[in-house]
Amino acid sequence: MYFQFLIEDRSTNILVEHVMEKLSKQYIEKNIVWNIKPFGGIGHLGKKGSGLERKTGQLLNDLPMFLRGFSKVLQSMEDSALIIVLDNDQRDVQQFRRELENVAISNIVLCDYVFCVAVKEMEVWLLGDSRAIREAYPDAKMQFMKKYEQDGICATWEVLADIVYPKGYLKLKRKADGNYMEIGKAKCEWADKIGKCLHLHENKSPSYQYFIGELERRILAD
Repeated sequence: MYFQFLIEDRSTNILVEHVMEKLSKQYIEKNIVWNIKPFGGIGHLGKKGSGLERKTGQLLNDLPMFLRGFSKVLQSMEDSALIIVLDNDQRDVQQFRRELENVAISNIVLCDYVFCVAVKEMEVWLLGDSRAIREAYPDAKMQFMKKYEQDGICATWEVLADIVYPKGYLKLKRKADGNYMEIGKAKCEWADKIGKCLHLHENKSPSYQYFIGELERRILAD
């Protein structure tokens, strides 16, 4: 089984890599192969007639080009799928899904594909596994989970920062001082350390459950 991923950023790339390594070990007889194409951010869906397409390095901006390109490649490959992983951020989830599906339809995507949306952002998939957080960060301040609503449109990464970052979110915010690269570095560390400990089937995040379910459905059909 071959999976081609389109991923919005580096931290999600790291987490998906850990998930796929765990799946490949669980289903070793299935010979799972994957490739991950990360982008430099989510960007914005373009409007029809907005001009010539050009690569921007952002997932939504470049989505039509990559959907068409991978559709041509994957439709001739047996047992393959295109998995697009991205955050909905502040968007209405159902409306966002409809917009994404419309992009796929308008670009005549003929290969097997699925959009997997982390609600609200990738950190929800980390927060969905409390045991993995405690294993990765033995001193984690789990009391902050009390104010967190799983897959809610809330301050997700900020909650995770309060749980695992020394002196919490406000300390990280002051250290970053407006520089998102510092926050991105922390997110990558969390994705790596918690991702290594992630338990594939114990996650409370509905959007993670959808993601892992779509992967396993294809693996088991192979």
